[in-house]
Order: sequence, then C-alpha cells, then structure tokens
Amino acid sequence: MSERPSGRAAATPVLVPDESASPALHPVPAASLPAPPSPELTVRALVAGGLIGSVVAVTNVYTGLKTGFWESGCVLSALLAFGGLSAVARRSTPLSPLETNLSQTAAVSVGALPASAGLLGAVPALAMLGTQPPGWAVALWGVGLGTLGVLFAFALRRRLLEDEALPFPTGAATAELISTLHSTGSAYAARARGLWVSGLASMGLTWLRDARGLVPPASLLPGTLKVGGLGADSLLVGIGWNPMLLGIGVLVGPQVGLSILLGAAVAWGGLAPWLVREGLVKEAGYLTFSGWLLWPGVGLMVGAAAASLVSQVRALPSVVRDLRGLGRQGAGWEATAGQWVSRAVLPAILLTGVMAWFAFQLSPLYFLLALLLTFPLSAVCARATGQTDIAPMSPVGQLAQVGFGMVVPGQPSLNVAAGAVVSGAASHTSASLWSLQSGRLLGASASRQLLVQLPGVLLGAAVAIPAYSLLVSAHGLGSEALPVPTGQQFKTVAEFTSRGLAGMPPSSTLATGLAFLAGVLLSVGARGRLARLLPSAAAMGIGFVVPPYYAVTLCLGALLAAIVGRLRPSATQTVQSAGAGAIIGESLLGVFIAALLGLGLLQSSG
Repeated sequence: MSERPSGRAAATPVLVPDESASPALHPVPAASLPAPPSPELTVRALVAGGLIGSVVAVTNVYTGLKTGFWESGCVLSALLAFGGLSAVARRSTPLSPLETNLSQTAAVSVGALPASAGLLGAVPALAMLGTQPPGWAVALWGVGLGTLGVLFAFALRRRLLEDEALPFPTGAATAELISTLHSTGSAYAARARGLWVSGLASMGLTWLRDARGLVPPASLLPGTLKVGGLGADSLLVGIGWNPMLLGIGVLVGPQVGLSILLGAAVAWGGLAPWLVREGLVKEAGYLTFSGWLLWPGVGLMVGAAAASLVSQVRALPSVVRDLRGLGRQGAGWEATAGQWVSRAVLPAILLTGVMAWFAFQLSPLYFLLALLLTFPLSAVCARATGQTDIAPMSPVGQLAQVGFGMVVPGQPSLNVAAGAVVSGAASHTSASLWSLQSGRLLGASASRQLLVQLPGVLLGAAVAIPAYSLLVSAHGLGSEALPVPTGQQFKTVAEFTSRGLAGMPPSSTLATGLAFLAGVLLSVGARGRLARLLPSAAAMGIGFVVPPYYAVTLCLGALLAAIVGRLRPSATQTVQSAGAGAIIGESLLGVFIAALLGLGLLQSSG
C-alpha cells in the first residue's frame, strides 16, 4: 500500500505495502503456461482495467491523505480483473492469462496517478504553505509526470528485468496469482469471498459513522486514565471504528504495525505530556501537539530515507548505463515502441514544465534543475524497488528538496514543487515496472503494456483530482480526519531547508536531530541480522503524525492477521483479501459521503 514502508518497511511514509506482505511467491516461467486462447489486447480488458484502476485511485487518495499509505494495486487488480472478465467470458471468447495481466497493467497505471500528481504529499504541502494550484493544472501536471514515469520504466525494462534480472517481488507475485487463478477456480473463490464480505461490511460501518453519526470515530479511553499526567481522551488514545485502518494493518504486517504503535507511544505518551509540563503547548489537543511532534516524526522518516538512499550509491555506475541506454530497445515492434518512447519524452517534459511554471511558480530554469535530478533519482528508486520491493518515492523527492534548498534557499513552495517533480515521476516508474515484471514472466508484450499504461495516466487524473477535492473540502487538510502524513513531511522538509533552525518550534531542534540519527541507525541495522527485531523508522515516524487511535487500530489489524496466519495458514490469502476489501469499502463510501456533503444532500454528523 504505499511506497510500502506508504508501503512496506520503507524509508518514508508513502509506502506501498500490500503485495510484499504476502507470503513469498515464485515466478512462473512463461514456457510453462498454456498458449492464450484469446487475444491479449481487448476492449473488455481495457474497460475492466479502467474501472478497477479508478477504484484503486480513489482508494489511494483516501488512504494516502489519512495514513500516508497507498496501494500499488497489482495483486488486487489481477484478482478483480479475473473475476469480472471471467463472468463476461462465459458468453464470449475464453479469458487468457495475458488478458488478465493487461487489465491489471492498465489498473495499476490509473491507480498510481494520485502519487504521481503529488496529491498525497506535495499538493497538500503546498496548500498548507498557502499555495493552491487549480485542479485542472494539477491534473495536467500529474499526466506529464505519470507519462514520464511510464516511459522511463519502459526504457529501463530490458536492463533491470532481463539483463540484471532484479526480482521485483510484487510483479512476480502478480504473475503467479494470475497463473494460479487461470488453473483453478478455487483460488479465486477463497480470495473473492473475503474481499466482498469485508468490503460490504466496511461500507455499512462507514455509513453509520460518517453519514448517520450512530458510530463514533473512535472509542477513546476515559479521561480518568492518565497518560503522563494527561487524560487519555485528550490524547485521543483508544480504538478507531475504521475498517480501513484494520485493513492497512492486515496488509503491512506486524512489524510495521508495531512500529507505528511504538512511534505513537513515544510521541503521544512521552513527548506530548512533556510539552505540557514545559509550557511549550498551552492547550492539550491533536492540532497543537501535532504541530510540534511532526518535526521529530519527520526526522525519523528522513533519517531512514537518507540511509536507504546512501545504500544505493554503489548502484550509480549502473544508473549511468541505464541513462545512456534510454530508448535503445530490441527489434521489430519493440524497436518501434522504443522510438515512441524517445519521441514522447519531450512533449511530456514540455507539458509538465508549462504546468510547473503556471500552477506552481516553478520557473523553466528551476524546472530544468529539478528535471536533472529526476532521471537519475528515478533510476535509483527503480533499482531499490526491484531489489527490495520497497519503492522509496518520498525519500527521493525529499532528497531533491534538500538539494534544491541548497541552490535556491528561502522559497519553501518552490522547494516542494521541485521535490514533487522527482517523486511524481519515480512513483509511476516503480509501479509500471511491477506490472512489466508480471508481464515478462507471463510472456506478455511489453509494448502492449505500454499502450495501456499511457491512457491509464489520463483516466487516473480524471478520477483522482475530484476525489481529492471532495475529501479536502469536507474535512480540511491537517485535521484529525485528514492528518496528511506525507504532506506534513514535504512541508517540514521545505521549511527546514528554506529557513533552517529558525523555522522550527521551540525546543524541537534537539528532538528532531536525535530522531534523524535514530532513523539512520534503525535503517542501517535493519539490513543485518536484527532486521526482524528492529522497528521500522519510517513507520515510527507515521506514529508521530497520526492520531494515536489510528496507530492502535492499525496495529490491532496487523496482530489479528498474524495470529490467524499462525493458527490457520491456509486462511492467509483470504485474510489479506479481507483487508483489501475493508480499505476499498471505507474509501469509496468515504468519498461518496464527502460528495453528498459538498452538494448539501447530507448534513455533517460531526
């Protein structure tokens, strides 16, 4: 779901955690698969991919703004595509594995657009800094960056997937799932049952909570229970009635869930009471505490990001070779597609540059400076994704922010925009390579995958921008309902690189420095024998930013899934599908309720 630390135990809050939390799946050689009984590129595959991708895009906007996690959607899209297309295929041409794969490829491209357009990080950060670009400009900006990411992934495909054979585990897991689904119907039945049942239950609970007010957002511990001298209710300690949080916990696993809970305990159970005792916070409350706590929280995440990126330094020679080989693809149809890639790069750059100037006040000179960082850092991100299944999209964006801040100090909005160029292109690069890896293992045509990925970027913009606007207008950025962890991270890094220590809250300098050091040490230590014992620094940082009941609920979901997996291993896949269903159900209905509120058809239950 995110870059899964906003995904897996990554070095930043936008991890892509879902598929990597699944049991290890091994790629199936294309030669072992039966010849496809139907064409690969079909109208029904495109329609299904577009519909599924729209659901993933809306879900990513919702979960990203609330928790910083977002979902690549490879495995989920493959499952839904198989189910939907199989129903249609009963009355027409039989469904092939390659057709299912092409549908999930389109869906992943649509679903990754919120990250590429910066809706989960850069755009909220700019809004909190006082800059609000129009929605249509953000959409075109996202289309430009998403297109660059797709083209860059296609150009890197041969070297990373074939020459160096990087595993890209999520892509391999998707290929095996598709192969399994087409060989036995029971695999789909078990997964689909958990997905649909939990999705409907999640929708029902969300409606009772947000539309009718019959269920509270959270069951908080009574104020008579003290945490560091403060009432537990004033610190928002309790369990949330949020199926989405339980679902995220199921997908990220116990290590990330416990890490978020640990971060929340340190921040809200230790530092928050200390802030009150020292007089640094005059009134106990989420907004007043979070304004101080997000600094050490971001310190943890940036420290982990820095250590993660440093570990990629030895890959720089390979990155240089990657850049030199852009556009050099094989022969025949593949060579033609390679030429398209080379010719499409300049229009995508021009579109993004015009929007950067118009909507984000990023001058052509500054945009070119950001662009010079985009290609090598996207290659670094792609290599990290291939090796670890963790896509460090926010870390490379914030590395660009730091570099940009040294060259152009004192302009936080421009700093955020420059980081968004890098992280946006890197997001789609990694997501596209997951799908390309699945297609390679199934014997799919990479050129046809490219053809469906590019329109997916357009559809993603059309779906994600309205969903973002509805949620922000209904709940407000930086609120308890929309904490925007990744946006807070972009904003904090921009303020620090622009203003230095003078821009930090009183007494937060030492805490942030120590948190940064802890993030580095935890990230380095996680590469050794202690990897399973040490907490994730990126996940701990999220615990500093979100309300404590978010952390408790998410961790509860992770622990429940781990217990079920230990007691009944055969139910693991069903539980993971149930987690995905809980996320989708709350996300879709949450956006629908926000639309009703915006149209005046529903009164706020709060």
